[in-house]
Amino acid sequence: MIFKSAIKMISAVSVLALSAPAMAEWKVATSEHFEMYSQEKESEVVDFVAKLERFNMLLTYFSGVAQERPGRRLKVYWVRNANQVQEIIRAINSGVQGYYVSATPYGAIAVVPGETKARGSRHAGADKQEGIDPEEVIFHEYSHHFMLQNFPVALPGWFIEGFAEYYGYTKMDPNGDIRLGTYAESRTAEINYFGIANLEKLLDPNERSGIGSFYGTSWLLTHYLNFDPARKKQFDGYLADVQNGMPSVDAANKNFTGGILQLRKELDKYWRGRNFKFQTLSNVRDYDRSKIKVTALPADESAAIIQSIRFYSGGAEDKTERQRLRGFLQDAAKAQPQSAFLKAFLADIYYQNDEDDLAIASAAEALTLNPSHHRARLVKAVALMEKAQTLEGGNTKRNELSAAEAKVTPPDPDGTIVVTASRNAQSQPLWAEALKLISAANRADPDDPYPLYLYYEYLRRRGEPLNEVAVDGLTKAHVTSPQYTPFRFALAQAFSAEGDNKSAAALAKAMAYSPHPSTERRIARALLKRYECLLVDPTAACDFKVLTAEEEEKEEKAAKDKPA
Repeated sequence: MIFKSAIKMISAVSVLALSAPAMAEWKVATSEHFEMYSQEKESEVVDFVAKLERFNMLLTYFSGVAQERPGRRLKVYWVRNANQVQEIIRAINSGVQGYYVSATPYGAIAVVPGETKARGSRHAGADKQEGIDPEEVIFHEYSHHFMLQNFPVALPGWFIEGFAEYYGYTKMDPNGDIRLGTYAESRTAEINYFGIANLEKLLDPNERSGIGSFYGTSWLLTHYLNFDPARKKQFDGYLADVQNGMPSVDAANKNFTGGILQLRKELDKYWRGRNFKFQTLSNVRDYDRSKIKVTALPADESAAIIQSIRFYSGGAEDKTERQRLRGFLQDAAKAQPQSAFLKAFLADIYYQNDEDDLAIASAAEALTLNPSHHRARLVKAVALMEKAQTLEGGNTKRNELSAAEAKVTPPDPDGTIVVTASRNAQSQPLWAEALKLISAANRADPDDPYPLYLYYEYLRRRGEPLNEVAVDGLTKAHVTSPQYTPFRFALAQAFSAEGDNKSAAALAKAMAYSPHPSTERRIARALLKRYECLLVDPTAACDFKVLTAEEEEKEEKAAKDKPA
């Protein structure tokens, strides 16, 4: 449906390879927080999901989350091995062993291997062996998901990875014990080879490239700060300043006693001593396996599951990949004309390609086969809105957020997307049908944030005033999927439209203060300027241009060079 550039937090490790054995049909195991797709034996899949649920309990307890934010289940694709992971994203010999994608309207996904060449074993793994345990991969990726879900604020890049590395090496022993903060062999090997990174460069988001031990040093620094009480308190102050917009290096020098130089000396000593602490939790209760439901995936979905993963993993934005998916799905839909799934998937591809008429027709065919097909309803609804707006002369030109996302991204301050209010005989039935489909999708799945977002889009595109239902729905969508930037921007715009620029500014800040340069950050910064301007004078124009990457870089350099 609607995508932006996928944010991939990928663990880079040694390239792994294994020949692919004959595999069984795909199945899906569903628990409270996970939806795992796999071809492994049912008992192994249930065991793996149960471990993930225990890991979620661990993160909830140690990260101080009093109550988890409501969220969608993480889709976990457990594939054969690292080779297949790399084949899926067409990155053979890249070293990618697993990855996490937060930025899809259908929810976040993680892709993890079942085997590694170094271990040659299934997911259970054992300590002190060469290589990376697949459990470490999924623990790492789920740590990213947990952080984004429960702490939707600006965080420094090194800590995002350090948090995932620290928790990623959690060990679950057969006797029920859980060991947290264990020795990370692959990261220590990285430090042994490259040395501890220059901390000033590590802390500066613009200096990440070229740091050979980025992951290793991020793990080491996180480990040290977590087990030193005084430094841990100083770290809290550092994070607070970063979240309020202070540059990471400045925040570190302000909060850590002795500044970055002293912190580096202590980190060197900590590393040389190799006296790493870890915590052991004894007899941690197991997850109730009766809560895990396993069902066979229908044949048509199984046949296209690799294509589904590719679609979620950036294929929706890549023109070449979309054309490959288009051809595959056209052939598959012809071979299986009774598959509503394949027709709805194909409709999604058509929509991404700006082939709105084909998208509407393919989604309609899916709904003929299955009148309640959720994806078909949503694809048809958004394609109908797109066509209606085009008939009314609306300008939906692409903006730089991404080609695929421009259709429904809330308008940038420079007015990238023009909302039309004119009605005609051709467009009215399209709007009416779109609203009917959005409402039906919401009734069928009230917890899905996407129909809630589309209702807001329906009102906004028609130039109609927002109502309480739309704003409440957007709030729920954002709380459910805080990782998905369009939901955040839409809610900020809705608050501002209601005159609540304080709440709008608070939403924009988390992205505007992000230490990671991105198009989303540039848009958020322009929106934040607008909201802060409106707080001073609600009657002012307060129009601010979204800077290009080059303009932002020049602006930041000028600010850095400006005398104090």
